[in-house]
Amino acid sequence: MSSSITEAKLSRVYFPLTGDPVGHHHLLLAESVLQQLPEIQLVIFIISNGIHPDPLKNRKITTAALRLEILKSALNDWSNPKKSIAAQFAKESGFELKLANNNSAVSRRELSYNRPMRLAEHIQTFSMEEKVSMIFGADLLERMLDPKIFTNEDLTEISIGCHLLLAQRNEIIIENILKQLRQKRGITLSVTLIKTEFIPQNLQRFFLISSTLIRRAAQAEHDLNAFLPSTSAQKVEHYGLYEKQKISFETQSSNLTELQQRLHELVEQLEESSKKLQKFLIQCELQKKPHRFSVLETSTGGKIAEAFTSLSGASKHFLEGRILYSSESQKQFLGGYIATESNVSQKQARYLAEAMLKVSGTDWALAETGMAGPPTTERRSRKNGQCHLALALSRKVRYKCLEFNPFLTRKEHQLLFAIEALNWATEVLQNLKT
Repeated sequence: MSSSITEAKLSRVYFPLTGDPVGHHHLLLAESVLQQLPEIQLVIFIISNGIHPDPLKNRKITTAALRLEILKSALNDWSNPKKSIAAQFAKESGFELKLANNNSAVSRRELSYNRPMRLAEHIQTFSMEEKVSMIFGADLLERMLDPKIFTNEDLTEISIGCHLLLAQRNEIIIENILKQLRQKRGITLSVTLIKTEFIPQNLQRFFLISSTLIRRAAQAEHDLNAFLPSTSAQKVEHYGLYEKQKISFETQSSNLTELQQRLHELVEQLEESSKKLQKFLIQCELQKKPHRFSVLETSTGGKIAEAFTSLSGASKHFLEGRILYSSESQKQFLGGYIATESNVSQKQARYLAEAMLKVSGTDWALAETGMAGPPTTERRSRKNGQCHLALALSRKVRYKCLEFNPFLTRKEHQLLFAIEALNWATEVLQNLKT
């Protein structure tokens, strides 16, 4: 992989942007490029016409006019601490943001075409005698492995005319993808990795945002100021974007929003986790082993108990469930004691599990305490998306801490906490020495 940037003209860089909508993650990525490569004088966002060349991207996206309006307002607000939580965080860290109107622009070239615009076409247009520099995410690089998305001609044009500024995304290992592109597609790309180590930690968390998560948050009616600058958030809410937007899925005929589809998938996973635990407990009962349990829930709001008790024959194993949502209710249950550092902690989960085991008289008790969110500009805890589990047995307590993307919706977090709690409890019990 080439880390040299001398072969690319870096006075300007292009950022192809399908983002629907643009969020803090897009702006922070452009910001990272400006911070890492001070020779860049201009970031040009290429706004998509909405007709995606990727055949796998079949979701109908918001009109270009609205996406352009949101992008412009986001750029206006990005470095203003009064209108951007990212700018607030930067100010608190003494970190100067560089992205502004005087070093950014928006290309509307693609909007004049009523057909899919391939990336190679943009490169042909913008690259003259030198390679054009473009900002890519690792997910786009991964899609280059698929000839249905990027033809051989596309990749040849990209390798000849483009220098890629690549950003890490999710768990994709960029070096491996570049190696596969050489082996499977026969191309070598000119690449510079975008580094983020110099970005303050309180800003780096915004890289966990995606346009998909913003749409789900809108559908869940969450505060969007944690996801994108305030004027853009107001526009999304004003126009009612994404709230009732339905999408079609290849696997089934559906009329669900993205959030509803995701929640449906998680509910099915939760049901499977419950069945797996029940199957194990049935075996325990047949073998005359301990098999009765109780559950104490805080952030999941009863979803663990609901999932298990919906199964036929659940009463043979499940004896009791409690929901202690408030700090005061937990304090009363624990006889006046509450963890001093935080309710969302290993210590609090342990005390809740031990107390539940004692009052229920079951063989084991599962307790969870977490923070399901959603994130807001007022609620800035780093524990959003975190859950502590404790499993109290006769003489020991086991623990586990869960960490999920803090920008997921409250319902997604609740279901994920419940799924992992049941899976973990099943695993612990199966591994116990008899």
